[in-house]
Amino acid sequence: MEIELGWGVHDLGHDDHLSPDGSTERRYLGKLLEKADECGVPISFNIVGHLLLDECDGTHPGAHEAGWFDADPGTDAETDPLFYAPDAARAVLDAGVDHELCTHTFSHVLCGQVSRAVVEDELAAVRSLHDDLGAPVRSIVPPRHSRPPNDLLADHGIAVARYAVPTSGDGRLRRLRELTVGPHPLWEPALVDGVLETYCTTYPSLTAASLPSGQSPAPRVFRPVPRAVRKRLHGRYLRRSTERAIETGVPLHLWCHLYDLSNEHQWDVVSDYLEYLGSMPDDALAVRTMESLGGATDAPTVPHR
Repeated sequence: MEIELGWGVHDLGHDDHLSPDGSTERRYLGKLLEKADECGVPISFNIVGHLLLDECDGTHPGAHEAGWFDADPGTDAETDPLFYAPDAARAVLDAGVDHELCTHTFSHVLCGQVSRAVVEDELAAVRSLHDDLGAPVRSIVPPRHSRPPNDLLADHGIAVARYAVPTSGDGRLRRLRELTVGPHPLWEPALVDGVLETYCTTYPSLTAASLPSGQSPAPRVFRPVPRAVRKRLHGRYLRRSTERAIETGVPLHLWCHLYDLSNEHQWDVVSDYLEYLGSMPDDALAVRTMESLGGATDAPTVPHR
């Protein structure tokens, strides 16, 4: 679950998918944590490091190019709750279930498009902030699937990284089937340069592409289909994908942004799915955070990517 709020698009200049003050996203985070407690389901929450700050002056030292922090308001959590959210981190860490608070970099930087020095600065910043919280960084989800150097992650004590695998398929019909019917593709984790890589789709898979994403409406192509049908289809997609993971023993990595989840249509499906996971016997299905996956898999070591 990616918690990025205003930082997810601070370099793009639009935020129509978010509520104006982040209150809707925080409300659904609360609902998610409550449901996860009820069902006993742990989640890896990757959070943009700047959101851990209570306040700042809008300037941050490091090797970033000029203008990268222009969108930083340089205020505080009360004034600009889309850019500061220490309350969200505290809610995750105070939950009854032992969730993981991992990192989404300090400023939602695109790791594969910047210098090694920038990535170094970002990792040093989040390591310090997480240490202050008593939640050391062990895993990373790089923004927009842009890969950092694995050896640099390992140098900062990060043992697990989530990377996306393109699955565009052949033609629009195949893509439509992938998004709505599935099942979700499965990939074995692999140990690369000292980091366990766990793989996911390039698109959010815990939530449905056919339903509204946060405050944005569903894509036009899906709107002629009754919403109730779309919700049933995604619920079936999630259960079918889980059953396939159980049958094969290959891990299933589902993900979404917090904002994706933050409307009643997506929430209805995800809430039911968490109840389904909670009903599964422990000897049939293990639900793991990224950090715990690092110590629970015999992943093959593969050459440098």
